[in-house]
Amino acid sequence: MLALRSRGLGSAWTTLHLVYEDEAAELLGIPEGVAQIALLPVAYTLGDDFKPARRKPAAEVTYWNHWGEKLS
Repeated sequence: MLALRSRGLGSAWTTLHLVYEDEAAELLGIPEGVAQIALLPVAYTLGDDFKPARRKPAAEVTYWNHWGEKLS
């Protein structure tokens, strides 16, 4: 993805196509028995004003052992 970015291209991991895994395999010529895990679409981007996304700190959204349990 970094190499793509350096060439003016963008990409994103996606698994949404797995709902249509058989159709994707046929379209892309993927042989039977090969497991699809993710798709990495590549395209030219619009603009170049890239910056980190605003995110909550990982400690606020990470739980341990079960939902809601924070690391002490």
